[in-house]
Amino acid sequence: MDELSELGESTEGHARWVAMWGEAVSTSALAIGLVQLSSTRFVAMSHRAAELLRTTPARGVGVRYLSVTDRPREAAQTFRLVREGLLDGLKGRRRFQLAHGSSVEMQLAAWAIRSRGGPDLGLWIASEAPDTGHPAVAGQGDDVPPTLHAIGPDFDGVQITLNDRWRIAHIGTSAGRVLGRPPAELLASSIIDLTQSDDHAVLLLGFARATTEASADVRVRMRHQDGSWRTVQATISLLDGDGTLPFAVVMAPAAGLDVPDAGSANQLAVNLRRIASQIETAGILAPLIETATSLGIPATADLSARQWEIASRLVQGQRVATIAAEMYLSQSTVRNHLSAIFQKFGVHSQAELLALWRAGAKVIRPLGSA
Repeated sequence: MDELSELGESTEGHARWVAMWGEAVSTSALAIGLVQLSSTRFVAMSHRAAELLRTTPARGVGVRYLSVTDRPREAAQTFRLVREGLLDGLKGRRRFQLAHGSSVEMQLAAWAIRSRGGPDLGLWIASEAPDTGHPAVAGQGDDVPPTLHAIGPDFDGVQITLNDRWRIAHIGTSAGRVLGRPPAELLASSIIDLTQSDDHAVLLLGFARATTEASADVRVRMRHQDGSWRTVQATISLLDGDGTLPFAVVMAPAAGLDVPDAGSANQLAVNLRRIASQIETAGILAPLIETATSLGIPATADLSARQWEIASRLVQGQRVATIAAEMYLSQSTVRNHLSAIFQKFGVHSQAELLALWRAGAKVIRPLGSA
């Protein structure tokens, strides 16, 4: 009986998780889709995304992503890497096959949405690729916005807890200093509705990143009581529990950063340039794992997918700071992973690990050799 009860609660939690993300996607004015990673099928699609694919949101649900991309084998490999945790996201141009033999090229950004109890999903954000070659999704220009610093305990901000409909369930008493209205007026408000529509991609990518990392920092414009848009810095975290209160958001005023014309585009451009590494990063895992095998180390049993990626980046010559930035981890987290990697390989430093890897690489046959 207990097992049946747990199964029912799990099924309900799965449905709630999908419905939550489906609501954010289907109501967006941007071209956004939601894909179930296990089946590669769309489970939700905005009107704009459906227009780009020359369909409707209702007809788009259930369509397999692999059936509309012009490179299904490459896409299938990418889905496999994401399902196995070797990649969290990607960006680039993709061509999609449409009805009646036509096709369209799109600028695409995608990020995994990891669930502790429900199905893993993929957030898919697209726009028609311009002829200029500049990434339309990322916006114009390559200006880098000011660095977002971690919010400390003495910040002049507010903590918010969201329910599974993106509505504010709990809010701190300092809401007025950040959002210009008392907490009672903000309760039950949708954080998506409060956010400037052009910033929805930044916001949703931040929530998706919070499911793959400890937290995610974003900078978005939110509606103030006087009707103006105020830029805020937000740190998003995924909460433990049954999923009814999935996210916590800590917001603070982003003084001096209210740049309505360029802020969100620049923020998204930086996010996209950093999104998950190139697929080639995962490619180096093969020789690394093969080296481990040649040294008698049980590869898949000893290291997690994330630890293999950190090890692969290390043997490519990346430093801890670079690894942390590109994987959206703190440097201390990377060092903790490295300590575990060193212990499992029986070494005590990066230099010893590199020497061990090079020694093993000499005795295995290079990939692609006869």
